[in-house]
Amino acid sequence: MNLKDIHCKTAQAAEKPYKLPDGTGLYLYVTKAGGKSWRYNYQINGKYKTYTYGLYPETTLLEARELHKKVHKLVSQGIDPHQHEKEEKDKLEAENTLTFEGIAKEWLDKRESEVKPKTHADIKKRLEKDVFPIIGDTPMKKITPPVLYDMLKKIEDRGAYEMASRARQYCSQILRYAVARGKAERDFTADLSDALAVRKVQHQPALAPNEIPEFLIALERNEARLFHQTRLALKMLMLTFVRPIELASAEWDEFDFKTNIWTVPANKTKMTKVHLVPLATQTLEILKELKEVNGHRQYVFVGKQNPRAHMARDTLSKAVRALGFQGRHTAHGFRAMAMTTLLEDLKIPFHVADTQLQHGKRGPLGAAYDRAKYWDERVPMMQAWGDYLDGLVSTGEVIRADFGKKTA
Repeated sequence: MNLKDIHCKTAQAAEKPYKLPDGTGLYLYVTKAGGKSWRYNYQINGKYKTYTYGLYPETTLLEARELHKKVHKLVSQGIDPHQHEKEEKDKLEAENTLTFEGIAKEWLDKRESEVKPKTHADIKKRLEKDVFPIIGDTPMKKITPPVLYDMLKKIEDRGAYEMASRARQYCSQILRYAVARGKAERDFTADLSDALAVRKVQHQPALAPNEIPEFLIALERNEARLFHQTRLALKMLMLTFVRPIELASAEWDEFDFKTNIWTVPANKTKMTKVHLVPLATQTLEILKELKEVNGHRQYVFVGKQNPRAHMARDTLSKAVRALGFQGRHTAHGFRAMAMTTLLEDLKIPFHVADTQLQHGKRGPLGAAYDRAKYWDERVPMMQAWGDYLDGLVSTGEVIRADFGKKTA
């Protein structure tokens, strides 16, 4: 029997409760007091149960039928609608309690084994300072492009454009992780590409080749009264043009004085792979002098307050500023300075200089080969660079070394 609304309206109370069936198990249950409700009797795992859809007329006949279609389908699939309803409720509660900060911390835990400890600490610090206070408590299902835009705009409004850019990158990675975990639909940061300010990348300043003598003179005069170890560190940084932290944390066991090679371990390099540095005679002289005072310690350049620790990276940056080059040059700027001079004045082939600066692509493929790539060219290049700097110290003029036309 298919019910009509008139049947439901006119159903009267009786001495005993009774049912008005509508088909496929749905029926209107009428109590002795005249109350009416929509019900469905079903069997799951050998147990008989009743599912109630609601009272009539609050729940109409059409509404009851729509509800019954879904429940009847679940039962036909062997799913208990009561259990399904509970699971859906629990899922909804979980979605409401899963915040952006919660999923971000999962992502941070995953990243901890993939990046250097300092990098991980920096990312966590930036998220805690700029992102979590604004959207950390927001449920993941409520993270939308406007929510992300408002957060990033607040960072931009205080002039922290670089942090806004980094925050967007972190949020993008977090959202992609959330998508993989089934906690987000997609990476919404892609929708913000045209909405945020675009700032040109500000490269760290570096001296031009014709300004190198000025720096060398300042370093020799030492009117800033730098410690002798600091002056030696700056000289060695110029000679090797490694990254400042690689020099500041250099350990004696990284140097092979039989082959005159400095092997920078992978865990200290930005590219996370071993980097080989040929040692020119000028660099060896510096190391020999340092060996006399720090040779019994772990680090080549020791901390001023704690000799058991290595020199702070900031020591090199502060020293450059103290010499009078603030805004013109930085400790990291020796890399760009060397690259420009090697190409323009020493006529070093680009691929040789670029490899020594370790500008190769990240990744495990070819890592073992790359460390010695163009080695026969890199060794004389480093000596030519040392001789070039020596010539500037003695004459103040640029010596153009003839590197030759040999290529790899």
